Amino acid sequence: MLTSWLKKIGIILIELAVIAGLLLYVYQKKGLESPSQIIPALQELVSETKTQLGTGEKTNPFPELQNPVSREFNWEYKGVKYKLTETLYQSVYEYYKTAPKMFSYTGELKQNWQEEYYGMFLTRDENDKSIASLAAKLQDFGLKHKLSDDQIVDLTLAFVQAIVYDDAKAENILAQTNSETILYPYETLFQQSGVCSDKSLLAVTLLREMGYGAAIFAYEQDNHMAIGIACPENLSTYGSGYCYAETTSVGNKIGIIPSFDSVSNKAVGVDELTALDSTQAQQAVLQQLTQVTIYQQTLGKQYLGIIETKKIIAEIDSLKKTIATMLPELQAQKKTIVKQEKKLEDMRNELEKLQNDQNVEKYNELVGEYNNYLENYKKTVKKYNEKVALYNKATARYNILIKQ
Repeated sequence: MLTSWLKKIGIILIELAVIAGLLLYVYQKKGLESPSQIIPALQELVSETKTQLGTGEKTNPFPELQNPVSREFNWEYKGVKYKLTETLYQSVYEYYKTAPKMFSYTGELKQNWQEEYYGMFLTRDENDKSIASLAAKLQDFGLKHKLSDDQIVDLTLAFVQAIVYDDAKAENILAQTNSETILYPYETLFQQSGVCSDKSLLAVTLLREMGYGAAIFAYEQDNHMAIGIACPENLSTYGSGYCYAETTSVGNKIGIIPSFDSVSNKAVGVDELTALDSTQAQQAVLQQLTQVTIYQQTLGKQYLGIIETKKIIAEIDSLKKTIATMLPELQAQKKTIVKQEKKLEDMRNELEKLQNDQNVEKYNELVGEYNNYLENYKKTVKKYNEKVALYNKATARYNILIKQ
């Protein structure tokens, strides 16, 4: 108890010394003439600190466009292959690379701090024309190929989906190494890779540049992020006024929430639900995304392509649930089969040894046990193959629907 009191007294003395030092610093720095001026001066100093730290604003001036680098992007939409070449600059990349990526604040943490945090990455310097240039090129592609406004949105999403998913970064995030940060959209373009948050922020900036309302769908429990694009509320995801759009994998359509692989931390693409045979099972751990929080909601043009897509969403959702339920069952059955095959192999080796030793009694005893075990194994394999056939049927239908 005495030690505790001594610690408290020591802490109080230290705090008093810090306060006295702060008051002396303010008194001298501000050139005050009387102690009564200290409180207003402290308030002014706190205000200055909040201005510097609270918003995470980029303090360095936008750089000159130096050291140009050509970046080529390739993707596919509706069976047509697209190629786009964009000139980016090392100087601008370094500007964003060294820009603030941590949310700083003074006093109590704001309740809506995530809004400001994500807004920091979506804010561009007026001299940065990269997103405007890219959005214009994507729209030009659409006009050239006689695409509708909704199809140009789909084309833009396909462009972002085709950017390489950074598996190494995703592994570090899941391992909680605290060594990774969100990228500004320019960094994602320059590096031509990113995880769900990086690609989603890029998609939001492009769609906003095209005049569409957009938002961020954050699934914090699942370490996943997607985007929402403004659409008719009665057809929107979660009744939010925004339709879900996946950015991590190729081919996923707007309005459809795909199955989520918790191992790789990305959504399953339309070409990733492959058929199984009797000798294998997928290693993916498929699950459905859970609780969502929507940030950075903006108004703008609506995506109306959801009207057509909505017709097949109900069947896709039903198939997803069936597939997600069957896959772990198949994986468990496959493990059982592998164990049974190992035991059968061991038993065959033992029978061969007993036969060579001419141990007839033990041989006959083990033969009966082996035959019974073999019958059970055949039944397990039969059930597995029947379920594989059902799984493959559901998968084939799912792949057909999601590509429509």
